[in-house]
Parts: sequence; C-alpha cells; structure tokens
Amino acid sequence: MGRTKESISHLHWLFNDINPAKSSCKAWNDACDAKFQRYWALVIGTPKENEGLIRSPLSKILLDDGKTERVILAQNVGLEPSQEAVTEYRVLGPMINGCSWVELRPLTSRKHQLRVHCAEALGTPIVGDYKYGWFVHRKWKQMPRVDIEQRTGKPYKLRRPEGLDVQKGSVLSKVPLLHLHCRELVLPNIAKFLPLLSNNAETLSPGLSGKPDLLRF
Repeated sequence: MGRTKESISHLHWLFNDINPAKSSCKAWNDACDAKFQRYWALVIGTPKENEGLIRSPLSKILLDDGKTERVILAQNVGLEPSQEAVTEYRVLGPMINGCSWVELRPLTSRKHQLRVHCAEALGTPIVGDYKYGWFVHRKWKQMPRVDIEQRTGKPYKLRRPEGLDVQKGSVLSKVPLLHLHCRELVLPNIAKFLPLLSNNAETLSPGLSGKPDLLRF
C-alpha cells in the first residue's frame, strides 16, 4: 500500500508493533487506533461456535535443517519464544459442500496468524492452505452434494453458472488456491500525516487539515 519509502516505513511500524509509541499529534494517534482489518476465508468444515475470540500465541520453528520455517501454536512447543496473537471470528452462513465462509478480524499482526488460527485453533483450515491443512485436504472430498439451507430448510445444490469457465485454482478445481480474501482495510492517511511525523510537529498545516484522517479500502 505504501507509495514512498517513508510511507512504507510508517506502515511497517504500524503493523509490526502491538503497542506503538504515541505521537504528540492526537489526530494521528486516533487514526492509528482506528486501524481495522477484516478478512473472509473459505474453510473446510465449520467452527464449533458461530463466533468467538481466539487467543493463541504463536511460535516459529525451523524444519529441514533450517531451510523451512513454520508457525505453530505456542503451547505445543514448550519453552520456545512466542508472540501474542488474537483473532476475532464469526461464521457467515451454513456449511455447503463441506465448506463454510468465516469472517476473520486480526487484532494482532503475526505472520500466518489467520492461517494457523483457522487450521490449529479452530480445526478448520482454509481451502488451499496445504502448509497448515494438508492432512484435512487429503480427506476432503470436493464432490458437490445436497445440503440443507438452514434458513429455508430446502436442499441446496452447488451450481456452476452457465458460461462460466472455472479457472485453475478455484474451489472446484483439483488444486484450489488459498481462499483467504481481504474484505476491508482501514488505515491512517499516511500522506496527510507524513509531513507532521517527519518534522515531529504537533499540528497539521492548513493545507492538509481538510484531508481525511482515514482511508478505507
């Protein structure tokens, strides 16, 4: 998302620190606190609870003589160093063809946080995530079958729209790609606050004060 080296450095700072140091500018602090991420993931199976909060610290381990890095739940590795990882989730609808849509909101920014929380904490790996859900994918049968739509009680059949060529990597292909999608992203308007942050000022210049504090994607 960053267009300059300065904006990239501030975005890294924003996402890498759990409790970033406060600036002297209240508007910038408020914009940082309003940072928001929302993802949609198609998972195999469905979580036991329709919504909840995952608090499962993560640790990194090295495999294959240090050639491969893997992130796992910290309680499985004893004394290995860990990082706090928190994710809000809620199920978006009924399970169809063995899969469910789940909304994920990461409250911390850890590498592979959503993938590991789905696969290991919820037990429902994301479709196409072979690194953390390989064993579940081996058992998963992609044969379209009739399911009952919970709201109407009528059978639901997975249908392919006429004229649609399902491309390689779709959920109906033999090797689907990772079905983790960023649905909404709210970030501080770096361009507005950059002069202030670079000069350690406390107030914005009149020419920038009229611009929005937040950008919503």
